[in-house]
Amino acid sequence: MGGEYHCYLTDITSTFPINGKFTDVQRTTYEMVLDTVHTVVNRIRPGFTWREARMVCYRALLRNLVEQGLLVGSVDDMYDAKLHRVFMPHGIGHFIGGDVHDVGGNASYWCWSDAEAKDIDWYDPDLEWCPLEKNMVLTIEPGCYYNDVLLDPAILDPIQGKFMVKSEIDKYRGIGGVRIEEVFIVTTDGCEIISDVPRTVTEIEEYMKNPPPDDIPFLDSF
Repeated sequence: MGGEYHCYLTDITSTFPINGKFTDVQRTTYEMVLDTVHTVVNRIRPGFTWREARMVCYRALLRNLVEQGLLVGSVDDMYDAKLHRVFMPHGIGHFIGGDVHDVGGNASYWCWSDAEAKDIDWYDPDLEWCPLEKNMVLTIEPGCYYNDVLLDPAILDPIQGKFMVKSEIDKYRGIGGVRIEEVFIVTTDGCEIISDVPRTVTEIEEYMKNPPPDDIPFLDSF
């Protein structure tokens, strides 16, 4: 979902159980992703680069997967093996404003050296070395997915497979995955989340038990 206000646009991804109640594996996955969101948001500040943010994000997700028993081993080694891309095959966010995916960043990535290019996250190349500044508005949107097309080759891979606990991962197959997208504005010494939707498992389940009426009128300014 998203919103538009006086020609300013955004998107706000939310994941919820269609029947209103999280299963155990859905809850675990959701809370891993929510913890990843909070880990990154707590590090955002002016001067922090998007490259640093994505490294924090991917490592936080891997740490959560280790804590829940789906992976085993060193998070640093998993990151070097690009295991995060098996569970989160996308970037971590983008600018918003005049467009849902607004322009911004540094297009000079085309001039990077071969050595630098090897460690670039090509999901967000224009943001790679972008230092965040006060009043910038962006999204942070980690996810965790159980995609057989990505999981099966990784389990058989001699480098990635040694970290993967197949018996535990198999319990999560079939639920798809979770993505949570928050919108934040960079402040003087950190950032402030400005999206306002139910986020915790309890909030979501309570909201789905008691949804608002369908006849709430839209604001004239929308």
